[in-house]
Amino acid sequence: MDSLVHVLAAAGTSDLEADINALSINSISIAAVVLVVLLGIAAKTVNNKKYKVVKKPLFFLIAATIVLPTLLMAGSTVYLNVKSESKGPVHWHTDIEMWVCGQEVELRNPTGFLSNKIGTSTYHEHDDKRIHLEGVVVEKDYDASLEKFFDVTYGDIERDALTIAVEEDPIENDIDGDEPRGDIETVKDFVSRGDDGLYTLSVENGNTCGDGQRAQVQAFLFRLDNSNDTYVQTKLEQPKEYIMRDESIVPPGDCVIVEFDAPKSSTDRLCQQYGVRDSERCTEFGVTTFNPELCNIRQ
Repeated sequence: MDSLVHVLAAAGTSDLEADINALSINSISIAAVVLVVLLGIAAKTVNNKKYKVVKKPLFFLIAATIVLPTLLMAGSTVYLNVKSESKGPVHWHTDIEMWVCGQEVELRNPTGFLSNKIGTSTYHEHDDKRIHLEGVVVEKDYDASLEKFFDVTYGDIERDALTIAVEEDPIENDIDGDEPRGDIETVKDFVSRGDDGLYTLSVENGNTCGDGQRAQVQAFLFRLDNSNDTYVQTKLEQPKEYIMRDESIVPPGDCVIVEFDAPKSSTDRLCQQYGVRDSERCTEFGVTTFNPELCNIRQ
């Protein structure tokens, strides 16, 4: 285990899980190349008596090429779980919506081959307006933060600037009970195409939404209280420092609304799962037709 610690320390980044994943992939790749070479040598020498002396060492080399990466992966998995704050894998969720100048903005679609998510295997979004944390939490203050979510989805959130990875048309088509406002073309003006052909939406405090009024980056948290019959809205002073609640179901998992709009102390936006628990707007979110008791919880 001590040797594994030294190997991981040499990897050199602050994301232990990413270091371990990279180490595992590299070890398997190297082992696969070595194994192909050894099997090629074995195929040429197995029936040749002249090379009889190398058969036993060759066998041990092939076995070691298979066993060592397996032991490394098993050891690194144990090490990761021991070092993590969660002491094992978790499955947490937070719902999130992003609004720019009164229009809801959709995250970029997955770009990887056969991928159904944007982000990493542990921290991602499935085109469902939901942050998924599915894996080991090494350092909760970062691994479960809004800062990391924007990092892994190719964006950034600061108190004075916001960058969201989007498609060329950034407008979200799946609108729940929240009413869009403002001009769509104004939002599209904030979208630019990078050298990689991908699109990002970038705004900063002081930009206007077409009405002449200066807007700013803001974030609002909806959290169900311990009694489970009301929820509370809070404006986040440092949005990037938000840490997910350790809940798999929303609610009691959180709802986060990120907005670029005129300064305000609260928002009238709601994530769908919290909207259906708002007695005044429950019908707008369509819940009463199949589960009306959800409407009993209110802000």
